[in-house]
Amino acid sequence: MKYKDAISQLQTMAIKKGIDYRLEHLQKPLQALGNPQHALNRSIHVAGTNGKGSTVAFLSAIFQEAGLRVGTFTSPHLESYTERIAINAKPIATTTFTALFEQCAQAMTHGLTEFETLTLMALVHFKNEHPDICIFEVGLGGRLDATNIIQPSCSVITQIDYDHQAILGQTLTEIAGEKAGIIKKNTPVITTTTQAQESLDVIYNVANKHQVPVYTQDPIAVQKDWQLQGAHQGVNASLAVKAAKLVVPTVTAQQIKQGLKTAMIWGRFSQCEYNNQTLIIDGAHNDQGLRLLQTNLANLTSWATCKIQPVVFGIHRSKDLETLIPKIKALGNTFYYCNFDADFAYPLSSIVPYFDEELKAISLNDALPNNDMVVITGSLYLIGNLYAKICRNWAYKVSIIS
Repeated sequence: MKYKDAISQLQTMAIKKGIDYRLEHLQKPLQALGNPQHALNRSIHVAGTNGKGSTVAFLSAIFQEAGLRVGTFTSPHLESYTERIAINAKPIATTTFTALFEQCAQAMTHGLTEFETLTLMALVHFKNEHPDICIFEVGLGGRLDATNIIQPSCSVITQIDYDHQAILGQTLTEIAGEKAGIIKKNTPVITTTTQAQESLDVIYNVANKHQVPVYTQDPIAVQKDWQLQGAHQGVNASLAVKAAKLVVPTVTAQQIKQGLKTAMIWGRFSQCEYNNQTLIIDGAHNDQGLRLLQTNLANLTSWATCKIQPVVFGIHRSKDLETLIPKIKALGNTFYYCNFDADFAYPLSSIVPYFDEELKAISLNDALPNNDMVVITGSLYLIGNLYAKICRNWAYKVSIIS
């Protein structure tokens, strides 16, 4: 089998949306693969609405500074499926990915979904490679997510907000209940003091049932030499620091400092220079993410004083337009909509009625708006497509724009 054939089969599975609402049907495939979930050394499980990827990036960088080999399982990817399974932030080779897919395919007697298959592949790879620590990012929710088959050293719950309500529930209490489903016996829980009270109540209640401690962390100050910028990264960094200290008590202050500085995940308030333009790229695809992006932009003097504030955006069909478009309209004053995928993106005709002002269409192959600064946001599928086509050649700007 070739890599492209494995990807084709995975994408066919994605039609199921990657959700099956059961975990028990994973047991037989896991047994057939030798129960790789039991072969992990230490592991950390990260759930939440926003900030999961950044928290994983901070953790991975801190542990690497401590001289440890770190396995990560994350989603979605920007350009290649191989990015989802990595050792020390280096994606696995396409040949390794294909071999893992073939191995796991032999255990797929129960019609596993795309995400379940990828989870099994990650577990098998980590069993083979024996990294010192494995970090698993929840795909969606937590309680019924395929990653919830692991027994981690600690559980981290990042900021909880409204997203995927059709699946996770309509209230914060319901959504938090799904996220808190990763809490297990003998596993301490870390979350943030900025969490809404109803979410904190749920986390504490579930933790009490399992008789495990909850550590609530105050945000820390984001430094200007960090690659991950935006005030919200202080929340994610504080969770990563606490988890790092819990799981590896010998980690030093200098290793933490350097890890926070070097951690990187592209498309999280990334600031790039390209063709004499400053591009601010943020995969804000839900209510909370867009509110954070608005706050971060307001703190940029160079953006706040721009006469023309062009925003390029795309929205996945699974999202609620009534909720997201008002937040997008608050970001700038000139708007360009990108229908980044015929199957997954809303068509332009669905977006136009929400705009009194002119809404321009832009494709992935078009030149960006002619302005000193441009914001690109919305679906991570859009961000990934841009990265695959042109962004990997952009020079990353480390220090925050003033």
